[in-house]
Amino acid sequence: MAGNKSVVRFMSSGYPLEVNTKMQKLEDEDGTTEFTYSLGNTHVTMKITEKICSSGGVKQVYIDLFENSGKGSFANLNLRLSENKRYGILCNFMNTTFGGSYNSIKNHYYAPPLPEREVVRYYSLESGCGGCFTLEKKKHEYGVVVRVKATHDFIVGEETMHVKVKIGYDDGGREKGLNVEVDGPVKLTTEYVNYVVSRSERKMWTAIEASNDAVETGRKGITMAVRNPTLKQKENSIALQNDITY
Repeated sequence: MAGNKSVVRFMSSGYPLEVNTKMQKLEDEDGTTEFTYSLGNTHVTMKITEKICSSGGVKQVYIDLFENSGKGSFANLNLRLSENKRYGILCNFMNTTFGGSYNSIKNHYYAPPLPEREVVRYYSLESGCGGCFTLEKKKHEYGVVVRVKATHDFIVGEETMHVKVKIGYDDGGREKGLNVEVDGPVKLTTEYVNYVVSRSERKMWTAIEASNDAVETGRKGITMAVRNPTLKQKENSIALQNDITY
């Protein structure tokens, strides 16, 4: 397994961040990409596993994230994705577990035709570190998921280490299996990450409100039609009443 180590300086931390990257991709074998961050007592591990099927294509992708504050608190996230003939890229499950001083919040947005989006934020009161994990699913017609994008940010004060995982289909189509692209880690500002997440959330809420307004307008139209029937509707009603009376 090929590896590479580097050191990143954060303005808001007195400790240097050690970054260890390991990659293993051999023909006809499961591929793994693993990132490990060490900042003082805090340790973070993010592992992306590509499961190879008998035909040689990638049919399953695992994303596992574990953060340990070094003082008994932890954050754990596990995501399982698989290729499905009917639904496209299927999210089998996403599980999150937090212990000790970690607080978390999870939001789920779905407003077609925008991509479905889940955002998990967490923060440790002990270490002062935290993270933001986003999962975005792009659906084609008939509800088939054709692309999934997952991002993770290890947040230290005003800066983050950012990793992006893009999962889609190879040029050969769905028969060739899934294509996995991993970008990062790169250092970003927390302000920029918050801006990107909040912008997506605003788009979702705008779409949801527009959809609710359209439904409400339709309801008002139906109500007005009932309260103020047309001449034809009145004639039909009178004829029906005459038939019943007769």
